Amino acid sequence: MDAGQIVGIVTGLVVVVVLVTAVAFWAARRRRAARGRAQDLESQLQRLGVEAGSALVRADERARLAEDELAFAQAELGDRETSELAPSLRRARERLSEAFHLNQLLYDHVPDTDQQRQEWSARIVDLCRSADGSLDELDRGLAALRQTVRSTPDAVERVDAELARVREAVPAARADLDRLRGQYAEQALLPVADNAQQAERLLEFAGRSTAAARKRLASQQVAEAGAAARAAEEAVRRAEGLLRAVDDYEAEALRAEAALGAIVAESRAELAQARALPAAQRAGRIDGAVAALEDALAALPAPGDPGDPVGSLTRVREANTALDDAVAERAERDERARRAAARLGPALDDAERQLATARSVVDDYRAPVGPDARTRLAEAEREVAQARAADDPERGVAAARRGAALAAEAATLAHRDIARSGQGQRWDGGYNGGYGDAYGGGYGRGRPGGRGGSDVFGAVLGGMVLGGILDDIGDIGDIFD
Repeated sequence: MDAGQIVGIVTGLVVVVVLVTAVAFWAARRRRAARGRAQDLESQLQRLGVEAGSALVRADERARLAEDELAFAQAELGDRETSELAPSLRRARERLSEAFHLNQLLYDHVPDTDQQRQEWSARIVDLCRSADGSLDELDRGLAALRQTVRSTPDAVERVDAELARVREAVPAARADLDRLRGQYAEQALLPVADNAQQAERLLEFAGRSTAAARKRLASQQVAEAGAAARAAEEAVRRAEGLLRAVDDYEAEALRAEAALGAIVAESRAELAQARALPAAQRAGRIDGAVAALEDALAALPAPGDPGDPVGSLTRVREANTALDDAVAERAERDERARRAAARLGPALDDAERQLATARSVVDDYRAPVGPDARTRLAEAEREVAQARAADDPERGVAAARRGAALAAEAATLAHRDIARSGQGQRWDGGYNGGYGDAYGGGYGRGRPGGRGGSDVFGAVLGGMVLGGILDDIGDIGDIFD
């Protein structure tokens, strides 16, 4: 074996050793990575399990304390007072029962997959949080109940004090009403006439309610005592509002009297302006509004007589507003009529021009013009005649514009018929036989006045010029069909 062979063998052995070493290192590294991931997952599952167990212990302990507090409240206040609190504790216990069952599955002898351990632990945490929410509701309910127990006696005492204070104001309200009856009409005092009597009834009810609240407190019926105290408080508040309305009435009546004086002066000025209008303009709504406002002013009481300032102000204001609206409507209508009168002349001129054009086409070509064009022309003449005879300028303008549109449509339809007549179609039942018959026989040869030359020119224009134009731009008459 020479030196080269020895070097080759050594080199091969070195390569084999290196490869084996690399493979062993790579395999060991993978095993370490797998062990690391497994250890991380196990560590995560253990932490989640510890969190679930801690949450379960805390929630269960809190539920036990809540049961004790609820039992104490039931013993002190009775089952009826605490009946609304029991469902919260029951919901918490239901969630904890499910959480305990899942925790049992985690620690029984049956092996669990990593996914099951993760899902069940997370579910236990969620159930404990939900149970905590229900226990929070229970705590708030117990706190409110305790606050009611503490505050109801004070509330009863406070309502009693308010009741005495408001009751002292009743005689003054009765005196004010007696004095107001000498100043204002009985109708004016209807909103407050019975306020003192109604306030007394409310105060009597409040007194009975506070007595009932004390009785319920003595028998530990806290919720009913609180309800009676609240009813008494509301009755006292309403009674005070009724008495305050009596006190405020005179001020409101004085403000209404001041406003009434101003609107009466304004109404008289507007009546004078309305009466100055021409009779034709006043006829109808303005005359009715004038009469209504005059009646409202005439119904006002004489100076020094008891009256109803609020009601009178309302009636005069409504009548005044109705007159303003009637005058404004008439002014608007007159302005529209003025503008329409200014437009009527140009509208009639345009309609006459359109009629003249349409008549010229029909008169010049006679037979080729069909019934549609003739019907439009007749309708246009009728509309224009109505426009000339219309008493209302607005209706006249509308009729003139309709007539102009119909006349233009009649001319368009007539031109369409004339263009088609070059192909042999005639509306009188005959046959043109081409443009030669038109030149030889003449559409208007037998017409009075000897307009044969004009007829020939019209036939040539209709058959050649207009026909070619309409063929180029399309049958514009069809848009009116």
